[in-house]
Amino acid sequence: MREKKLVSLLLAGALTVSLAACGGQEAVTNNQGGSQAETTNPGTAESTRPTEPQGQLIIGSTTQMGNDFYDASFSNNAVNYKTYDLLHGYATVVADMEGALVYDPTVVASHDAVENEDGTKTYTVTINDGLTWSDGTPITAKDYVFQLLLESSPEMNQVDGYPSQAGYSLVGYQEFFDGTTKNFAGVHLVDDMTYSVTVRADELPFHYDIYYAIAIPRPLHVIAPGCDVVDAPEGATITGDFTAELLLETINNPTTGYRYNPKVTCGPYLFDSFDVASAQCTLTVNPSYAGDYRGVKPVIEKLVIKTVKSDTMINELKSGSVDLLFQCSGADTINAGLDLVDAGEAQDNTFFRNGYGRIAFDCSQFPTDSANVRKAIAYCLDRNEFARQYSGGYAAVVHSYYGLAQWEYQESKGWIDQNLNTYEKNLDEAKALLEADGWTLNADGTPYSGTGTRYKDVNGELKPLVIEWANTDGNPVSDLLATMLPEAMNEVGMELKSTTMDFPTLQTAMTHSGDKIYNMYNLAIGFSLVSSPWYYYSTDPAWMQGGYNSNWIVDQELADVTWSMKAIPYEDTEAWLSAWQDFMLIWNDRLPDIPLYSDEYYDFFSNKLHGWESTSVWEWSRAVLDAWVDA
Repeated sequence: MREKKLVSLLLAGALTVSLAACGGQEAVTNNQGGSQAETTNPGTAESTRPTEPQGQLIIGSTTQMGNDFYDASFSNNAVNYKTYDLLHGYATVVADMEGALVYDPTVVASHDAVENEDGTKTYTVTINDGLTWSDGTPITAKDYVFQLLLESSPEMNQVDGYPSQAGYSLVGYQEFFDGTTKNFAGVHLVDDMTYSVTVRADELPFHYDIYYAIAIPRPLHVIAPGCDVVDAPEGATITGDFTAELLLETINNPTTGYRYNPKVTCGPYLFDSFDVASAQCTLTVNPSYAGDYRGVKPVIEKLVIKTVKSDTMINELKSGSVDLLFQCSGADTINAGLDLVDAGEAQDNTFFRNGYGRIAFDCSQFPTDSANVRKAIAYCLDRNEFARQYSGGYAAVVHSYYGLAQWEYQESKGWIDQNLNTYEKNLDEAKALLEADGWTLNADGTPYSGTGTRYKDVNGELKPLVIEWANTDGNPVSDLLATMLPEAMNEVGMELKSTTMDFPTLQTAMTHSGDKIYNMYNLAIGFSLVSSPWYYYSTDPAWMQGGYNSNWIVDQELADVTWSMKAIPYEDTEAWLSAWQDFMLIWNDRLPDIPLYSDEYYDFFSNKLHGWESTSVWEWSRAVLDAWVDA
């Protein structure tokens, strides 16, 4: 049976194989055109989907949850972001099961798009009657306009540096964000159930054109009590005592704030509790939820999301202390899970990953601001051996910003083999790069002796070649890197300093909101369905925050090649693929990450769970709506 499972990965053109842990730490970042996933799901004909919610599903995640449930602009912790998807619903534009962007008919009564004479484009959206917040308050167009105003405002920007970029592409955004006007010119409240947005001419055309029409409701009466949304010829505005101080209380109060305790929501599930000590979150079904874009409503009454350890989670599944382990990777975990499946004690579902595990560099920090230093570190790591030890056949080494599930990768295998540097381990090449970069001195300023830490003269100051590495406890990737990197780096004249921490602390370091910034981090990245590399590698300070340009890299050629992708029509796959390959080539040379592996993922789950089918684009937080458990 196991040999059969491997066929799907081998046929996908796995270059080498790598070992990964279940539910790896992921940052939220496209799989345009759908997934190349293969799924398996044992028959569940003996169980019928109930008509009313019942039962409980305990979901295990190796990514430790944080106490943050607003959106990814505060926390790009993958499990928190997917929990956010379960709590906050009714976006006007969503991704369907194939990954295509569509208007949600459960939410949208009508929509229109008009190209204006000045080159701008206006989208008008009317919301269906009958949608309500979980406290029974009707949802109207004001709640959608409020989201656009709130999350573009200078007041919101003062709440822990929230990036306030919801309306970035709209007419009048900069003036509104700067506070020079209280009216947002590109946003209008047309009537009680209708809003419109007007996109700036310089933001058009746009690859994901429909996405400009998106808005997500926020409860005006909860976040800005006593305030109102009104329209004027100059644009919509928030009236009343709308201040940063108000938001710091209604959103950021650690006990009652909407960010930590979102009690009034409109998604398929409601927030019940979060235990900080155990990092365990409990959600209950939302009886007011009208359904997703297909009208599907959840029938699992309670979800419990808990932290599990890679080395014990399969035992937890066997014992029944967890019911679902999603996106598992690595031979040890997968083989142990398949043993349970073979014994009839569990079920499985498999698909390729839309992302990769990585060493992420902070390119704003000395000395990893140098591409030569980043490349030298890559040449110190035998990624093929890492792959062999880490995955045992369930992952492939990748060489640029792509994952196995992407159609672009599937179409570009031959091109990748011919054009991308594979950075095979080569200590002589690493030394040559460091010497070219000026690391040619000893601590006393004499020419480098060939042993010990290299130094470089930086504006008259001798600086050592020390790399600060932040990693997480109990992470098998960290453990393996710790055995493979230090000796090789030391041999070429680099010193690796390791600091172990929990994942939320690592995130604050990466976002420059913590006490210390490091040179490199090991974690993973998952590509969103609206992947926007023109923002992820932008040199605009507006995108050097909020988890967008998470490498903090300022490279004009990389920024330019990604910006050229932005205007390519969504349906022009030939032009997109050509531009994507140009992007891959430049990224491979600049190396803001060292890609480690892209996995074949497995979900393992209890026999009490039925109707489970997730893919690289229809992840566990979406799949749970179709699933059910035995009472």
